[in-house]
Amino acid sequence: MAINFKEEQVRVEYVIGEDTVRESITKEVPIPVTEKPDIERILEVNTKVESTEVTVEEGGVTIDGVIEVGVMYVADTTEGDQPVHYFHGELTFSNFVDIPEAEDYMSAYVDVDILRSSYDFIDERTVEVTVVLKKFAKVFDYRQMTIITDVTGIREELVEKELLRIENVVGENTYQVVVEGIVDVPTVKPPIERVLKVDGGALEDKNVEITDGAVIVDGQFEVGVMYVADTTADDTPGTQPVHFFEGGLTFSEVIDVPDADEDMSSFTEVKVKRWDYTITNGNRQVEVRAVIEVFVKVTEPKQVMVVTGIDSDRVEVEEELLRVEEVIGEDTVSETITEDLIVPDVKPNIERILETNAQLSNTTCIVEDGGVLVTSEVEGSVLYVADTTADDSPGTQPVHYFHRPFNIENFINIPEAEAGMSCHSDIEIKKVKGNRLNNRTVEMVVTLRKFAKVTNFRQLTIVTDIVVVSPVVDRDECERPSKIIYVVQAGDTLYKIAKRYRTTVDAIVDANNLDNPDYLEVGQKLIIPRCIIDDRDQPRRPRG
Repeated sequence: MAINFKEEQVRVEYVIGEDTVRESITKEVPIPVTEKPDIERILEVNTKVESTEVTVEEGGVTIDGVIEVGVMYVADTTEGDQPVHYFHGELTFSNFVDIPEAEDYMSAYVDVDILRSSYDFIDERTVEVTVVLKKFAKVFDYRQMTIITDVTGIREELVEKELLRIENVVGENTYQVVVEGIVDVPTVKPPIERVLKVDGGALEDKNVEITDGAVIVDGQFEVGVMYVADTTADDTPGTQPVHFFEGGLTFSEVIDVPDADEDMSSFTEVKVKRWDYTITNGNRQVEVRAVIEVFVKVTEPKQVMVVTGIDSDRVEVEEELLRVEEVIGEDTVSETITEDLIVPDVKPNIERILETNAQLSNTTCIVEDGGVLVTSEVEGSVLYVADTTADDSPGTQPVHYFHRPFNIENFINIPEAEAGMSCHSDIEIKKVKGNRLNNRTVEMVVTLRKFAKVTNFRQLTIVTDIVVVSPVVDRDECERPSKIIYVVQAGDTLYKIAKRYRTTVDAIVDANNLDNPDYLEVGQKLIIPRCIIDDRDQPRRPRG
């Protein structure tokens, strides 16, 4: 019976290696311009990873990045002046993550998380900020591989097979775009004198649609504007001029991925790199601009039975070591959590809330049988106008700030997950809202999107090609070397032909005066010096 086999081409992320490093960065952040007044007390310090640059080098990955620092403070000014101010600063970082087998042509996935941030008041012009970072780097190489999925003509018990679950990578793309829009000051709010800060959350109501050759991503960004009001017409001394309002930016983009098809899967990440703004329309509107980076990867999940070995003298096999992350399963869940934040005893009562924020840190995932336990710490913070009705000192600064941490956890069902497997999780804050329950309590409502993916690292030797040993080279016919004329068939290589007739590639090249041994034409006639290798006493090539 003739020996035949089935093969399949796949493009996989071949895992080279991965590692995680932690780093603590401390830097003094000064008030950047002389026009800003001195600091009396700090209201809040926010940090976020603004940008990262990844370079794969021989032996590892260099990660460079910038952390944006925002400081809101009460200024040391003459009585009655508006004392709330805000300024930006930057922290830079650079790390080399050792991954011994990395080469400069390979690709890398990097994730930088802020585990914790803190600050110290140095002097009236300087704040010292400390940030603890966790940096994860994984180096991989996109490889086009031939996988043998079935063999006929050899007894079934002589063919070893294993089930492999992979993500066939169809294509990926990174795209940057500037999104613009107008947000109006509500009619019940006073006009703007100056903007303190413009910020926004993650893409809400994100919708991802795969079409032929492209991925469509759309949704809406919620934008928050904190500003100092223009109260020049207000004759009431001490009136609190800090206000906050929200608006939205609509986002819709088409990202080209040439081989994408609507039946495939995608991973999409949308990041806001920078916010910018201009005050317009008589100080009643803010024109907002956001620099958006979109990363899209289209994959085709596959379950294939791969041939890992053949125990037969009738064939010679080519083998290759495969190192991939086998995808066990993934899921995304949304959750709304509610937490009551109590004003510390040393702080005054709340008159009205200006802004509520939440920042995630120390996100972890643990694979258990049947799913993933995802946990994280949330730093909830409240900026508010104090109730100073009992204060007889006009002009007293009533803006205050407090924060409190709390923990969250979720179990995400992934039926085939087993303890000991690996996981990747991502928690995204979609929306934060604060409700004043009473003058000492704020109800914080946080809407979260949680993604978990379970993988199992597989390293196995697979059969990538089979050379059938021709009956014309049975041992009783190979007592002495001889020559034959061979007609090249589709799929032939000199290596296959040499194996079939127990000769060498060099012998065929010399016998035919071939200029390019890698180029053969179907129908080409070759002189084959056969039976010049006697392998009867040679052991079979070991696997792996």
